[in-house]
Amino acid sequence: MEFAAEKGRSDRKTWTNHGWNLEYAIDFTCSEKSPDALSIKSKQALRVVFALHGFARPLEDFIPFVQAWPERCAFISVHLLHHGKSGPDVEKRRLDDAIEPEDLLQILIEIASHEGVSTVKPDLIGYSIGGRIALSLIAVDPKKWNRILLLAPDGLKQSPFYGLTVHTQAGKAIWFAIDKHSEQVLLWADRLLKWKLLSPHMHAFIGFHLSSHAMRMAVWNGWRAHRRCWPSHRSIASALSQLGGTIDFCFGSHDRIIPIKNARRLRKMTVFMPKVNFHSIPSGHGMLRKDVMKIIIQRIFKS
Repeated sequence: MEFAAEKGRSDRKTWTNHGWNLEYAIDFTCSEKSPDALSIKSKQALRVVFALHGFARPLEDFIPFVQAWPERCAFISVHLLHHGKSGPDVEKRRLDDAIEPEDLLQILIEIASHEGVSTVKPDLIGYSIGGRIALSLIAVDPKKWNRILLLAPDGLKQSPFYGLTVHTQAGKAIWFAIDKHSEQVLLWADRLLKWKLLSPHMHAFIGFHLSSHAMRMAVWNGWRAHRRCWPSHRSIASALSQLGGTIDFCFGSHDRIIPIKNARRLRKMTVFMPKVNFHSIPSGHGMLRKDVMKIIIQRIFKS
């Protein structure tokens, strides 16, 4: 599903392997020159930053980060599965197949190699669901990374509804019943809001994710495709104890979608790990605004 206006799209490319198509864009922070004008040697000297966006958002969300990032880097912003042209190769896989974190990591490294930039000690940024997927990549190979930045990361608390929907046949039946009877579900959401039995925040959340059949299928396929990218707290903590670089967790102090309290357990498990940092940022869930990015970059680069 496409979430970016046509005029605002980057120069996107697609890489295929393991039965997956991954759409991405590459941008450089280091030069006024166009990417094509950079020499092979100049590209090879650049550290790569892999950037994973949030649900129902485009990879172009990271353009302001590219412009503000204070180091010489090559940003590779990747579309999550079922966003843009990213998804399974339908000739080899079912539409709701799940990607393995190991396969995703290999595809990312292949993309960087294909683009001629360094694959040694890359940086990693993940926002919201992209943060959860980033955690799964860290768990695969914690010593691989240099600087990791997770913004309002999903994956530290799983709702029972998600587990039921994604992992059981009963949950599948419930989701497709919701899709079939979405008008009645939305009507009941309106009633519950009126009766003050549903918060305005949750009402808006339901309305957005059930807004159309296409969106409901994007939710279903997106949840299913990334269901194996959800490491346990124990595996996350173990990976963080072996980090090759540093990791910064940033949570919005006003975020009601992924509040900072979701990180309490992990903070206790990592309290004696000097490479693991937690930050409260004056923001809601939308942390990719320029003003918020400025605060985040100042915080993590200590400048």
